[in-house]
Amino acid sequence: MAVPEPSDQKDKSAAMSRESIANAIYAELEREIVEGDLDAGDRINENAIAEARGISRGPVREACRLLQQAGLIEFKVNRGFFVRIIEIEDVLEIYEVRAALFADAGRRLAECITQEQIDDLAHLQELMEAAHDKGDADTVYLHNREFHALTISFVGNKRMTNIYEALDRELHIWRKRALILDSNVTNSLKEHHLILDALRGANPTVCANIFRDHSLAGFNRLMRTMPERISKSGRMSPPATSHK
Repeated sequence: MAVPEPSDQKDKSAAMSRESIANAIYAELEREIVEGDLDAGDRINENAIAEARGISRGPVREACRLLQQAGLIEFKVNRGFFVRIIEIEDVLEIYEVRAALFADAGRRLAECITQEQIDDLAHLQELMEAAHDKGDADTVYLHNREFHALTISFVGNKRMTNIYEALDRELHIWRKRALILDSNVTNSLKEHHLILDALRGANPTVCANIFRDHSLAGFNRLMRTMPERISKSGRMSPPATSHK
């Protein structure tokens, strides 16, 4: 005679199943937003998503909360979730703040980063290059975010890390769109080598300039992917980069 499964074990299994479904829906909606199938301002139809999968709205709502935390969608009272609208001017301002943050991080790291930490960044660079060789853009982007987040964390300033994470969430969709093009990945990886070389050289001014330029180059890459949006913006480019 079969032994009944403990109720708490059933609850755990059900929770894990809901979490897996929510993560799958999150990944699908994220892809649709990044690739433009869902445009800025579009409503997320929770009922339709749930009905199409034959599930309750619970996992769909959880996926939407995760997307909201990632800065991709926003909740409007009595209306539901909508793909977040971020104007080009706002993106530029975020990139400018991010560039200043990176410059300061580079200056600090030149004086305190360890060889072990440089090796950790170099390892992520190798993983990015391997994923790029396989044509795996999603993995490249994942390790790219890890590379930058780890770089900031090495400074050892919690407030700087918190500010960076907030900026990263706001720029998530834009950065992924900018990076998935092959030429953009290639250029970004080359800039990472400049960052690693600068850190090994331990010159604060050089590190600050290269870190800043890498962030601003990301904005320029983004702008080249969406010329139709640039034409409507009164501010089309960030400050000039300093590294040549």
